[in-house]
Amino acid sequence: SNQAIEEFGPVIHEFDPYFNWRATQYLYEHGAKKFFTWFDHMVWYPLGRPVGTTIYPGMQFTAVFLKRYVFGDNMSLNDVCCYIPAWFGVIATFLVGCIAYEASLPVNSGGTIFGVLLDAARGKYSGTEAMTGGSLKRVFGLSSPSVECALFSMGFMAVLPAHLMRSVGGGYDNESVAVTAMTLTFYLWMRSLRSGEKYSYLFGILTGVAYFYMVAAWGGYIFVLNLIGAHAAFLVLLGRFSDKVYLSYTLFYVVGTALAIQVPVVGWSPLKSLEQLPACAVFLGYQILQYCEIKRKRNKLSRK
Repeated sequence: SNQAIEEFGPVIHEFDPYFNWRATQYLYEHGAKKFFTWFDHMVWYPLGRPVGTTIYPGMQFTAVFLKRYVFGDNMSLNDVCCYIPAWFGVIATFLVGCIAYEASLPVNSGGTIFGVLLDAARGKYSGTEAMTGGSLKRVFGLSSPSVECALFSMGFMAVLPAHLMRSVGGGYDNESVAVTAMTLTFYLWMRSLRSGEKYSYLFGILTGVAYFYMVAAWGGYIFVLNLIGAHAAFLVLLGRFSDKVYLSYTLFYVVGTALAIQVPVVGWSPLKSLEQLPACAVFLGYQILQYCEIKRKRNKLSRK
């Protein structure tokens, strides 16, 4: 990822990264308040552009934060921006390993998709006990073979061409940060659903915060929102709805949406845009399902 920097030095390349670099300079020199009201007369000539309200500013704020509070005078703002794609590419690769680790933990992978589908077709509920695997083996304190799955996944991610394109030094573009934010959101969502932990649903709050970072970084946040919403809906169809799933998704959606609408370029679109309403529909459906579950338990009724 740093080969371009080794050959040509810390130079930002391509068109969009140069604009991002200029926006980062303005944010660093003038602060957030002026940044969000900045009207740039030097672009989109002769009309100009209200930059602060038409871009996803997550990457710019990340670069300025690293410059001010991590590196200080030890690294220039230009160098920070050049190295961000490589740094965040490493973090994204590690998070893919975390996703594979979580997915292959025995407590999460005791059942099979075919077994769950068969149970759903029969109207049978696949409880936590049915989805919990056998005993754990440990490798340096981590579950085996989950740790091996994580290592292989990181290896695949590290050589994935699409990932390499967005983690090249000097390629200071939104996707460089957004891929990391995306994988972090997915990992925390999976972590909030871990079986055998009573309070793992609290990770739903962190999922919402990670989703906010994704929203601030890139317009592709809609993919993340709809994928988590689709997964939550699919869990209901498989008979996997529970208090934990309800709390995880509700916390994610409430926290994530409340923070997302604070991003100027996004505004109220999470509640108005047709392509984002499916996740909202899942949220409303979860409230109805939970109400029915409360009534069912109160009246001591079975699921059948």
